[in-house]
Amino acid sequence: MIKNIIKLGWKNVWRNPTRSGVVIIAVLLGTWAGVFLSAFFTGMVQGYLEDQFHLTVPHIEISHPEFEDLYNPEYYIPQAENVLTNLKEKPYTTDLSTQSLASGLAQSARNSYGVTIRGIVPDSTHSVENYLINGSMPGEQYRNPVIIGSDLAERLGLALKSRMVLNFQDTNGNITGGAFQVVGIFDSFSSVFDEGNVFVNRKDVNNLMGLDQQVHSIHLTLSDFSKADKRASQLQKEFPDLNITTWGEAAPELKYTYEMTDLMMYIVMIIIIIALVFSIINTMLMAVLERTRELGMLRAVGMNKSRVFSMVLYETIFLTMVGTPAGLFLSWLTISYYNSTGIDLGAFAEGMNAYGLRTVIYPSLPPIYYLNITLLIAVAALLSAMYPAWKTLQLNPVEAIRKMN
Repeated sequence: MIKNIIKLGWKNVWRNPTRSGVVIIAVLLGTWAGVFLSAFFTGMVQGYLEDQFHLTVPHIEISHPEFEDLYNPEYYIPQAENVLTNLKEKPYTTDLSTQSLASGLAQSARNSYGVTIRGIVPDSTHSVENYLINGSMPGEQYRNPVIIGSDLAERLGLALKSRMVLNFQDTNGNITGGAFQVVGIFDSFSSVFDEGNVFVNRKDVNNLMGLDQQVHSIHLTLSDFSKADKRASQLQKEFPDLNITTWGEAAPELKYTYEMTDLMMYIVMIIIIIALVFSIINTMLMAVLERTRELGMLRAVGMNKSRVFSMVLYETIFLTMVGTPAGLFLSWLTISYYNSTGIDLGAFAEGMNAYGLRTVIYPSLPPIYYLNITLLIAVAALLSAMYPAWKTLQLNPVEAIRKMN
């Protein structure tokens, strides 16, 4: 008997193809919009995190416990080579880099501005190289070379081969500095970073600070950034005299963004599903009211309440589940296409760069989310079927037949 009820429910869906088609298309477009928006948001957040890890915030940073407060150059990492050797042997290490750091003042003939001076190893691969728009990295062939961000160059009125002065504190607490030549200009995803950071050869800044080969910071890139807290805890036991900082501690807003990604994605999807639920309820209520006499006749000839309830329930589920697979497939096609080509938001570049966001978004969605979204829509279909099906139980068979005579 259940099989017959299912068949009857399927046939009833197509008794009014126009109305059913409108609902199916609404479900299809709603599913597509929800999934695609979720993938767009996920892609934006992933790109934001990747860029921040790539350039500004390492997965784990190791430094002297007293260095971070005032950037005092005398607080370098003791026996840094031994620390680096140890880290290289860790199975979870994918990349290591070192920097000498100083907080100082960048000056030109036009203006001055506070910057973080980052001393890097010349001719080594560094992430900032990917953002160079003019010139080259500060190699050995230059004397006191520096690369600066495009925003800082504009603020100070500098161009390639221009000279600028960097002033900062040495290990004795005295103000020191030197003249540097601009050999490269970079333009990253973050205007704040571009304006507040300069890169020089490590030996040049160390000489001015009164250091030899010492470094102030070690950046550790992990194979899985989500395990940074666990790895940092392990390293802290190995190096109790050093300060081990994870990306979540250094940039709490990044951790919050990461933790909120899934929640925001489902919130977007639930809002769209709620709109679909009301659309389906409205359609099914109209169908029930139009078929008052028919439903009354079915009750009069012996079909009990549970079977009438089941028939309307199946009709609603069929309407929803016909559009859902098509919507998911369309979503997958759209996401796959834009995941390769990207969505260019260059028209909003200035505003997005102010928040450190990419101007090209690559939507992405893990496969498990397609299953979760399907389950969400299935639950929504059941909920939207309840009220119209319940209304059929309120029908009095005799009154329903008379009402339509």
